[in-house]
Amino acid sequence: MTQAFTGPAPPPPAADRPAHYRLSTATWELIVTEYREGATAPFLARKWRVSVHAIRRRVTRHGATKRDWGDAQAIRQALAREAELEEARRNAPEAVAARLFAGLTLDADEGDPAALARMAILASGRAMRGRLWAEAKALAGLAESYARLVKGAPPAPSGMPEEELEALKTSILKRMDVMADRMAIEAAEAAEAAGGA
Repeated sequence: MTQAFTGPAPPPPAADRPAHYRLSTATWELIVTEYREGATAPFLARKWRVSVHAIRRRVTRHGATKRDWGDAQAIRQALAREAELEEARRNAPEAVAARLFAGLTLDADEGDPAALARMAILASGRAMRGRLWAEAKALAGLAESYARLVKGAPPAPSGMPEEELEALKTSILKRMDVMADRMAIEAAEAAEAAGGA
């Protein structure tokens, strides 16, 4: 048996009914921003207890359509990706090598180990100034290899004296060790500060 209709439907719970008060401009800005970021009008109507029509009217009045917001977001993301790619290009091994060896020429000394050692030492110094520790260490090792070749070969007429080359190499390696120790201490302090915060 079915029950007979006895009257009008019960009113919706108070939490589901739109509020009968005015929202401030700042609140409407929050609502419009949420709408732009992807929230639906019915969701916002329930959350802020305003009618769906009021939300759509405000969105239209402010020109805050999702399409416009989406276009702006897509443009920002494309620019961010472009900036990331440019940063990656700038930090590519070829670009780093070009910066480290810029202005250094071998001329007629292409096969001279002493000239190659000098070039590697200069590039290592540039890498250290640029805080490229791994590159500086690799270049210092390369300079050491060339210095060993120089010891086995007759001295080049225009080459740097072996004592100066050895002193320069030792100085660079000592600086690298000091900087590595300093970086380790700074990293430990930063980790300690982050753990204590």
